[in-house]
Amino acid sequence: MITDTLITDQVWANAPSDAEEAFLFIALAAYNQLKLLTGDETLRGQHGLVAWRQQYVYEVCTVADALGISGLPDPGRAVQTTAAMADFDTHLARVITKIKAVKRAELRDDSVLLSYQTKEDIRKHLEELRAKINSSNLSDTARAALHKKIDAVEAEIDHQRSSLRSFWLLAGAMATAGCMTVSTINDMPGAIKTVNVIIDLVHQDKAAQEAHELHRNKPPMIEYKKTLQIAHKQD
Repeated sequence: MITDTLITDQVWANAPSDAEEAFLFIALAAYNQLKLLTGDETLRGQHGLVAWRQQYVYEVCTVADALGISGLPDPGRAVQTTAAMADFDTHLARVITKIKAVKRAELRDDSVLLSYQTKEDIRKHLEELRAKINSSNLSDTARAALHKKIDAVEAEIDHQRSSLRSFWLLAGAMATAGCMTVSTINDMPGAIKTVNVIIDLVHQDKAAQEAHELHRNKPPMIEYKKTLQIAHKQD
């Protein structure tokens, strides 16, 4: 029986507040962790790949149940055979596709206009992150997967508006990597801290942008009433 989890505390902490968004984020983080275990026998410890694959099914189903996401088969039956687990993957793909289809308008809005200085700061931190990953004891497969996430973020900040998803995916991937065998992974705690700095920079620009939009879109009558209230107090 596996008592370890594919979903770390950092993943839970970084997951979006919206239930469906959170499911997408957590399920992908669990899948990324499973991929790391698939490519590195040492990381799997005493448990075989089939056992970890079953753990993945159980955990994703538990998350779905806790967040009110329907459409997945019973996990007890889904782990019985290889064919059943393949069928689970099909159902999971349908659930994810349905969520994305329903929330497509929100997904388009899930972006931020980053300032020039923020982009430069992020690029600097991404280079620091690459160096920390390269000096870690992660497997070549794990390093390559993390570098791919960094590449995606780097490409995203070149756009006029940057999707927040690439940042979330990087944060989720770093969180799972950082909790595999922390005692033997050099520089990973620092790497996770660097990612958190990047996320904070993005959130600051997002908050400033939303505040600007809110002020710009205030109805004229509200501003007029505020002016009257101020004038009344002065009298």
